[in-house]
Amino acid sequence: MPAPTSIQTSEIATNIAVKLIQRQSVTPEDGGCQNYIESLLAPLGFVRTHVDTGGITNSIYTRQGELPGRLAFAGHTDVVPTGPVEQWQYPPFSGEIIDGTLHGRGAQDMKGAVACWIAAVAKLCGDYAPIPTVQLLITSDEEGDSIDGTIRMVEKMQAENSLPDAVIVGEPSCSETVGDTIRRGRRGVVQVRATFHGKQGHSAYPQDADNAIHRAAPALARIAAIDWGEPAAGFPATSCQITNISGGTGASNVIPGSCEAFFDIRYNPGNNFDEIKRAIEAACTDCDVTLDFDHVATAFTTPDGPFLDQVCASIQRVTGIQTLRDTGGGTSDGRFLAAAGVPVAELGTTNTTIHQVNEQVAVSELETLTRIYIDILETMRFEHE
Repeated sequence: MPAPTSIQTSEIATNIAVKLIQRQSVTPEDGGCQNYIESLLAPLGFVRTHVDTGGITNSIYTRQGELPGRLAFAGHTDVVPTGPVEQWQYPPFSGEIIDGTLHGRGAQDMKGAVACWIAAVAKLCGDYAPIPTVQLLITSDEEGDSIDGTIRMVEKMQAENSLPDAVIVGEPSCSETVGDTIRRGRRGVVQVRATFHGKQGHSAYPQDADNAIHRAAPALARIAAIDWGEPAAGFPATSCQITNISGGTGASNVIPGSCEAFFDIRYNPGNNFDEIKRAIEAACTDCDVTLDFDHVATAFTTPDGPFLDQVCASIQRVTGIQTLRDTGGGTSDGRFLAAAGVPVAELGTTNTTIHQVNEQVAVSELETLTRIYIDILETMRFEHE
């Protein structure tokens, strides 16, 4: 059978994206997406390894290449909940294509990118083009707790000495047009639940009580004013946001005996968890407080070098764009691969409607992203002894 043309390849990517969207896979469910992916990749010579853990569907699809090195694509088949279905212009799992736009949950985040990578691989395999060994690392636990997802695949690859030389993460990285931005790192996340303890009493007799809100207020002000220092090069400054405060019984004449606050800290590699923990504890030294820390995600960065240069060169050849190498946004599963020493670049569609009602992506974006992925696969070179 002749290899697909570029137009056919674009149509293949769109058709795959539609079929993935139509499989309802609200996190942590996979909805049969990874079995469908296997049906597409097996004829191309990919072997699937199941790494299912804790009810999560994880798959490593591997095809041995003709060139040295191992290039991985990391993605997820789970999506966030739809929100109010009645507010969607088109049913969220219909995969409708209207006036050149694909509608549905996961269109941008990130079934569209998964479809583009599969279409790119199919094109090159059909052309018998020499490429490195290719892996697809696909989980259904990215939008959820991320406890038994990509990290479990990384652990298996570490144990088997099969980690990739580099990874493209298909998260929607771009702002206005495909290729304008890649993520070369992400800030880490520390979350803190602080419970300030006092003594409940009648507001007419404050001498017999200890107002927990009054105890909390100065400490919260000190926490909000912490100077986290200069950020690491290329990163936004560390920020600490107090996102929730609750206290009191609801009655107007009862002094609260406890007050609870929640902090969300996004830190750059210029800081670390231990430093952040000490700073929060120091701000609360004069309080009777219980602090529960959760190091949700570790900050990471991929330094400039051949891998990022080759990714950006592919983008420029296809689009003419000079790509921004950014570190903004939230977290991604790239952190698990980066922690294992793997260079990471996040490159997907634009992110204008992710996690929103009426999530959508232009079909032209899928065409461009597929062409970029083809160029990356064709031109990526790794130096191996």
